[in-house]
Amino acid sequence: MKNILPLIFIGSTLTACSSIESFKDNEIEISNKGTPIYLRGNFNTWEAQPEYQLKKINSDVLQTKIKLSTAGQTYEFKIADENWSQGLNCGYLNEDLDQFLESGIPVQANCKSIYNYFSFTPYESGWYQVSINFRQKSKPLVTINKVFE
Repeated sequence: MKNILPLIFIGSTLTACSSIESFKDNEIEISNKGTPIYLRGNFNTWEAQPEYQLKKINSDVLQTKIKLSTAGQTYEFKIADENWSQGLNCGYLNEDLDQFLESGIPVQANCKSIYNYFSFTPYESGWYQVSINFRQKSKPLVTINKVFE
């Protein structure tokens, strides 16, 4: 019995480390490995296009710019990789709180979503910056801001 307890403890420790390591790998995949993710929406027929690839700004933040031509039109979008992969398919977290974006106000994302697309209706046409902040990996923040050039 004395010999079994250390083996049980070591086995459970290895299992815990293994799952923590997988989580860390997932974090690295999003922020450091460079898996391309894109702004995809009704403005580009939901395609993963190079001009809408999000670029790494720092270890937690990725962003891209988009020209929204029609003020008052609702634009729908998600942030996702080329294959809509689980864990890299980011839509809103809570329909009532996070679906509709307002300029400058971050909302929470769920990167395991399927149909939860964000909506944004600009008050004026022009260039906008869309960013996603992965500092809190389980609930990244998405923000849209008007770019003044």
